[in-house]
Amino acid sequence: MSDTLALLTASVGWGCVFCVAHIALQLVAGRIHGTDKAGDRQEWTNYVIASTQAAVTGPAGALGLLTEEPFATSFQQVCRFAPSIDTVHGHSMTLQMAMPIILGYFVYDLGYGCLVAEQSLGVLFIAHHALCVLIWPISYHHGIGCFYVLYMMSAELSTPLLWLVAYFLPKYNIMGSTRTVCGLIMVMSFFVVRVLPGPALLSSLLASQSYWTDVNVVVYGLAMVTLPLPSLLFSYWFFQIVQGMVAALSGPPEKAD
Repeated sequence: MSDTLALLTASVGWGCVFCVAHIALQLVAGRIHGTDKAGDRQEWTNYVIASTQAAVTGPAGALGLLTEEPFATSFQQVCRFAPSIDTVHGHSMTLQMAMPIILGYFVYDLGYGCLVAEQSLGVLFIAHHALCVLIWPISYHHGIGCFYVLYMMSAELSTPLLWLVAYFLPKYNIMGSTRTVCGLIMVMSFFVVRVLPGPALLSSLLASQSYWTDVNVVVYGLAMVTLPLPSLLFSYWFFQIVQGMVAALSGPPEKAD
């Protein structure tokens, strides 16, 4: 329980750090962003913080998944669609160190989206953040399903490129071939990191069933309900990204004579 309490305390601490960083960045946002509008400064600051935390937690999650045992071995088996895989058990030092950062960010971002932002985060973003804040500490506390938490953290690898293309380049009027190339790289990275692993991860839920027998029935139920959701959500977001990119590349419709 002490490890879990330490993780929750650290998560609250990181949430406070992000809030303080948000306030501090407001002092320079107008000069860097080139606007006096409070809403624009708030938005710019939020995307800077989102990209920065992702640049830390994404690589951390990937490093844990690829190098930390037993997760590295499980990852190889998942990629091969092995018929029996223990993706259930295992304690991660990577999560102990890096998960408070991303949980603190989710809490900060929920507060920003619900209380500060001119536009709401949207139901899917709110549900995504809230479920992560609620479910991930349970997974860590029981030492159950940390493999999947590491993967979901590693999905943040695509976030800096996403906000670069979707927000920063248009804001600074960097368009044309530069944005097109960055957009293609972003779409490829989003697909490789978030969409491509989906079938293997969903298959691993079936392949790991024999390893869930010693897990609390409530925790098992939560896992079976929530673990398929990220792959479905990532696929939906990918469809939206591709749809938006196609619309942007096709340009505005020609006016009839």
